[in-house]
Amino acid sequence: MLRKANNVFSVILGDVTVTTAAVNAAVPVGTVVSNLNLPNNAVVITDAGLRRLDAAAYTALATGDQFFVIQGRGATQPLMKSPILTKGKIKFSIAPHKRAQQQSTAVGYNGTTGALPVANNTNFFIKIRKRDNDAANRSQPFSLFAGPVRTDATGTQAELASLLVSNGWLNFKDEPARYYLRFEALCDNVGAPTTAATGTLAATNGSLFVSATVSGAAEFSVGDYVRFGTATTDPVYKVVATAVGGITLDSPYVGTTGTFAAGAAEFITAALAAVANFGVRMTGDVNPFDVNQWRDYYANRFTVSFSDSTTLLTHLQGAFNGNGVWQQVAMDEYLSYGYEGENNQLAVPSIPRDQTVKIPGIGGNTVNTSKYSALNIAWEESISGLVSMDGGKGNVLVYFNLDNSAPGAGVVTGTSIEANTILTLGLTVANFNEV
Repeated sequence: MLRKANNVFSVILGDVTVTTAAVNAAVPVGTVVSNLNLPNNAVVITDAGLRRLDAAAYTALATGDQFFVIQGRGATQPLMKSPILTKGKIKFSIAPHKRAQQQSTAVGYNGTTGALPVANNTNFFIKIRKRDNDAANRSQPFSLFAGPVRTDATGTQAELASLLVSNGWLNFKDEPARYYLRFEALCDNVGAPTTAATGTLAATNGSLFVSATVSGAAEFSVGDYVRFGTATTDPVYKVVATAVGGITLDSPYVGTTGTFAAGAAEFITAALAAVANFGVRMTGDVNPFDVNQWRDYYANRFTVSFSDSTTLLTHLQGAFNGNGVWQQVAMDEYLSYGYEGENNQLAVPSIPRDQTVKIPGIGGNTVNTSKYSALNIAWEESISGLVSMDGGKGNVLVYFNLDNSAPGAGVVTGTSIEANTILTLGLTVANFNEV
């Protein structure tokens, strides 16, 4: 049967900690590369005979000469090799690392404008239409709710916001993907900064209790609100108990675990909160992810509606999957194994992938060391009469692991074999730095 050999997909993974000096010592330029001499996760360029090339040797290749991009996987594993590539028949494109971005939507006050309705003895609810990040449920979104909740005989925006946040957290906390959404209250009152009388507040993600180095009772009373930050876009929580050692919140703190020194947090008295504008902000949470379990990756997406149709709904930030995030890299590595003869079909149990990708929390890896930038090498060859009556084409996706020692961004370290590989191909290292 005649068939078209199309869209061959190959993934090569580098590690920024593998230095050029170490690889030069193990595999000098001109040496034949093998699994026994190429360091684990080193990425190099070789000629068709697997002899390692440097920039000068690659530049000397004539149009029509062939080469490989090769990744070491340790002495006990075969090399990961790209399809053989022909100089002059390839195109390069670069995709620097971009952080993933979670969707954020507000009901009522959004940090700048808006308000929740005020009504006594009235039911309200927020309806969230969510899309799951797993194969069984992602194609059929379903609805979850914050509410219904009921205001009392003296309803206020503050009361309604606290009820919706608490109920939303309870309804979502048992979702498989952790909370799926974070619920936080926003308030337009500018607040008063905490002082040395309270000291430093220490908030832990998922905890109701916030410790104070001096006294939580010094400036907070039951019914007051604490703002973690100093802007009206920062979340507020209702205080339900105070003590010398800290304060207790009406719902668990869902922000990043951290400390707030005097002046870095604020308090809003119950009286001021009762006449302030409030809103509820919902922000997507980062899903747990494992290739062999989830088989897909994306940032959470959802739609929001509110029981009172006159209340302002604000789409604050859209979801963005990111580029070169570790989940994406792990998924691409996994899928590429199909072209290596591995059994990774989605319909049958798969062979667990190698733990080549740096995953936060595994082996000392962190979010900041698990960043990648991508080089895509698109190729097209005429293979008529060999395996097809048509041409073949595909992509070699080379992921370069970034070092985060530079302030504010991940970079390809100049001494790494990755930088050497980029320069060998005639590309500019700086183009691969995080944006």
